[in-house]
Amino acid sequence: MTKKQRIMFITAGAILLLACSFWQINKINKYSSQYFLDHTIINGINCSNMTLTEAKETLTERWNGHNFKIMKNGETLGEIQDLNLTYAIDQQLKRAMNEPLFKRVFRYVTKKKEVISITMTVAAENNHFRKQIEEMDFLNRKSMVKTKDAHVDLSNRKFEIVKEVQGDNIDKSRFKEAVLKAIAAGNFTLEYNASDYYQQPKIYSTDPALNDYKAYCEKNYSQIITYRFYNKGYTVTPAELKSMITIKEGKRQVDEKAVEKFVSHLAITYDTLGTARKFQSTYKGTISVTGGSYGYLIDQKKECQALIKDLKSEKDVSRKPIYSQIPYYTGGGTNDIGSSYVEIDISNQHLWLYQKGRVVIESPIVTGSLAGGYATPKGVYYLVYKAEGVNLRGRNSDGTAYNSPVKYWMPFYQDYGMHDASWRGDFGGDIYRTSGSHGCVNMPSNSAAILYARITAGYPVVVH
Repeated sequence: MTKKQRIMFITAGAILLLACSFWQINKINKYSSQYFLDHTIINGINCSNMTLTEAKETLTERWNGHNFKIMKNGETLGEIQDLNLTYAIDQQLKRAMNEPLFKRVFRYVTKKKEVISITMTVAAENNHFRKQIEEMDFLNRKSMVKTKDAHVDLSNRKFEIVKEVQGDNIDKSRFKEAVLKAIAAGNFTLEYNASDYYQQPKIYSTDPALNDYKAYCEKNYSQIITYRFYNKGYTVTPAELKSMITIKEGKRQVDEKAVEKFVSHLAITYDTLGTARKFQSTYKGTISVTGGSYGYLIDQKKECQALIKDLKSEKDVSRKPIYSQIPYYTGGGTNDIGSSYVEIDISNQHLWLYQKGRVVIESPIVTGSLAGGYATPKGVYYLVYKAEGVNLRGRNSDGTAYNSPVKYWMPFYQDYGMHDASWRGDFGGDIYRTSGSHGCVNMPSNSAAILYARITAGYPVVVH
């Protein structure tokens, strides 16, 4: 073979070898764009010849197959089972699969292991995972001191800055983040140190903005509005003022819905209508009487209007609330029955008229029929009005109508009242059980006449 022929042969061989190499490289490149090559180890798990989806599923299954333990000094404090987490690892896997071609060829030819590490970042957690953390005993100690932010005290007009409190209650969100971070790094145990997860104050007393806010409160919430109730005075706190006042562009505005809410709270707190009262009964001693229509009742609509006007004025105010109803006796605070009242004792079928603590009259009575379902309502009521020569009309339990003329009519609640019952020959005893009234208090005519003459509208009527 001549020198020229040898050169041609070598050149042809080289071209053939180069062509084969390009063919092999193209083959590898096409394969490696869809599959991880042999000997691919990701996070210690063999992912050879897997697609991206298969690798993700395998890694997710292996990661979720662990139980996560919280340890302290070698003891297990808690354990999270059935992780069932979703991981955001798609982009990391794509980058691993699409690494430079020369590295992939080298790995394919040499058959050496290629170790790849990715972070198993958690994309989503499930309710079961969260619930297991929420219910861990060591995170829910009852003796924990709660962390509190520094704040301006709006319960009075000193406007003092109250220092923050660094408690030892656990910030469960911080603890959960630590657990997820450990899982992402492939660590399935966590050494627990409680102080690492203490809830931190968000506002400190040294914060300059807090001093600015103090000055703001002093400027806008210093108005004094004092209510004079039947038993004590009450001054609206700066915090309550704040709930009803907004400052927009330096202008004071009143939130009428918040005023309604505040007045409703006043009514719930200070209305005595229907409240339970201690009562000194004639036969039974001290008893509790609940319900009825008697007592203080704030007129919430009118009081709202008055308070809105006060707030807009920005002037200090001291006044009584506007009532739609006040009791007959106003000198005893919460003891608003006083010593002048009518007492109706249903179980003893007896009535007494007290005036200034002295019995003026007493009388046997007949109240609502128990058998007929007409029981006289119990509670503390007041005489609505009184009238002479009234026909009481209604229907019996069998549907028939009745028309009963009475000389002395003294209603104390809806259609219930005290009146004479000339058609009855007897009163008291057990008559009311089977042959009682339709709910009214039947009285002998002479007793009804005296009672009628001695009481006026508003007079307390205690039924028990």
